[in-house]
Amino acid sequence: MATVKAADLARELAYPLTNGAVLLSWLALFLVVKFAVSGGVLGLLLLLLVLPSLFRYLMRVLEARSRGNDPGPLTVDDLLWFGSAWSLFVIVHVAVLIYVSQFLGRRYGLGVMLAADALLAAVIPASLAALAITRNPAECLMPRAVAGVIERCGTMYWTLPTYIVIAAGLIGWLHTQPLSGFLVDLFSAYLVFAFFVLTGAIVRPHNLHDEVMIHEPAEPDQEVLDDALLKDRTNVLNHAYGFISRDNRAGGFRHIRDWLDQDPAPEDARAWFLDQMLRWEAKEPALIYAQTYLSRLLEDGNYVTAVKVMMRCRHVDEAFKPLPEDRDLAVTAAETCGNDELLRALSTSGVHEN
Repeated sequence: MATVKAADLARELAYPLTNGAVLLSWLALFLVVKFAVSGGVLGLLLLLLVLPSLFRYLMRVLEARSRGNDPGPLTVDDLLWFGSAWSLFVIVHVAVLIYVSQFLGRRYGLGVMLAADALLAAVIPASLAALAITRNPAECLMPRAVAGVIERCGTMYWTLPTYIVIAAGLIGWLHTQPLSGFLVDLFSAYLVFAFFVLTGAIVRPHNLHDEVMIHEPAEPDQEVLDDALLKDRTNVLNHAYGFISRDNRAGGFRHIRDWLDQDPAPEDARAWFLDQMLRWEAKEPALIYAQTYLSRLLEDGNYVTAVKVMMRCRHVDEAFKPLPEDRDLAVTAAETCGNDELLRALSTSGVHEN
């Protein structure tokens, strides 16, 4: 089982201080939040503006470090409440922590609060990791997904709950000392960012992103396509959505197929369309499109990508299966890639039909 060495953990803990872009970003966020908290009504408005930036950036840090990448600096896009809404779901985790620390103890006593704190410390790192891996808020609340992250990370996972307990105890102790409140809060902010970095580092060796076919934060289409091609594909997708939303699913898929015949990079385009369609609120059209895309991958012998497609679609809907005529090749792909979970799923009945 892949593990993280002690020296690597030390580097990750120092990462918020040694990476210039991250250091400046978390310092800027800390100073703005500090000002907003003490700024009255104006401060409250400022806090509402900066909170999405904080949560988005924390999740960007976790996701980037889970891939071994640098998250880059804070950007204007991080200020927006809309777009990439999954990254704002960390608000739910924060709300649960506040409820337990502020209300549960008062109502049920210290013992209940400590037990709840211990449980949260055990599961929240896995839940945040599942959120970063799947970009699906519902998935990060599923006990199956949380348990899966813990199981895959093995004993190294328990570094994260241990870190939470030590950090919380250290912060509490510092607040009892005759130290500057500003410096204590600054150190606390560092500990929070270091936790998200460390969570990414613990997940990284297991390549969980590949299993659900989640693209890099800087999307491939932005890296390999020029703006004109991206605009054309987006227009095609929007027109297809118009057909499908009016119950003309066949017309929508035909519109995409016609475009693929002229796209200069059709294989990249097929993956791009699937990725974009899976972001729609209604997932069924994307899953049906995925079956057709999967047929082509299996026919071409691209088993690794085919398995990734199947795993990602199963994260959306556990009932997802390839078309009946593709089942044997799908089994071969799962066997070739050594994916026992997928093999078990393919052995059960039930297939999405077009």
